[in-house]
Amino acid sequence: MADVRTICQSYHLDYVIDGTIHIADENIHVDVSLVDVVLGFEKIWQRHFEGSLRDLFSLQHDIAFETVSQIEPDISQRHVQVLSTVTTSIARSHWSVLTAIRGIFRMDQLGFMQARDELLRAIELDPTYAAAHGWLAYWSIIAVGQGWVENPRTMVELAGAAASRAIQLDPYNARALAIAGHVRAYIFHDLPSALELLERAIELNPNLPIAWTTSSWSRIYNGEHSIAIRHALTSLSLSPRDPHIWFVEHALMTAQFFARNLEEADVLAGIVLGRNPNHVSALNVRLAILGHLARRGEALHCLGILRRLDPNITVHRIASRSPLRPEDKGFYMEGLELAGVPRQ
Repeated sequence: MADVRTICQSYHLDYVIDGTIHIADENIHVDVSLVDVVLGFEKIWQRHFEGSLRDLFSLQHDIAFETVSQIEPDISQRHVQVLSTVTTSIARSHWSVLTAIRGIFRMDQLGFMQARDELLRAIELDPTYAAAHGWLAYWSIIAVGQGWVENPRTMVELAGAAASRAIQLDPYNARALAIAGHVRAYIFHDLPSALELLERAIELNPNLPIAWTTSSWSRIYNGEHSIAIRHALTSLSLSPRDPHIWFVEHALMTAQFFARNLEEADVLAGIVLGRNPNHVSALNVRLAILGHLARRGEALHCLGILRRLDPNITVHRIASRSPLRPEDKGFYMEGLELAGVPRQ
């Protein structure tokens, strides 16, 4: 262990993945663990795998798939606790991005608006940090969708510029490509370009949950709802303990709605809004679900919540935010009207 410590410290490693393999006849038993080098090789994650010598490639895939998808949330949360003590501009920039991400996904308006300040600070500290530009583009998308900005056109321009800058700085950054693809689809309604970027993101990192989630959204906009459902489920399987899992569940809920699976969509809407009751886009879709299910009492209650968040709500205003196919937009608008939302 002393030699291992020396090697890790000489390379300035923060974490190490360790493991043991036991073979008995045709059976393989593998234990994989993630240890914190800084804290004296403290074990912070562990998983056991079973397989057979006759199918080594499947076992290898399962180990890589589960390990990569599950350790990222643990590492991200630990970095939030550690990075506040470091002082370099690059580290402070990374700290600002992590702080912004927490503000974005909590979805309270004050914390969300402060997240933009953190991202701008990160870019000021390190103008070449692609992730900061990518998350700024993502922030802009949500700001428009939530109706939390006075000038949506300015946010559209900001989203486009930030997404383009992120790709320019790091053209092989799968997360930046995924966010840029979502910007192209949701903000600029350019689905062919969006799908191309998202396919590149998935090709570069097929274990990145946000790439599958944003791909799910673009498939929804393109009317490919069965594919959208599969991509959202892939994202859920990659990171089942992700603290931001409601974003994936929202995509799955919306895909189920447009696939006309209303009961399934309604169950998912309850889960999403249980995690984030102020999520305007999810409230919009739930209203349409309730309208089609003829549950007028629940729809009126949901409409009251939404009006407190978005007082000027109308069917046309809601439907204009998403680049839907005409038949899906008509189905959406019909559900909203049945739920009691004024047309204009």
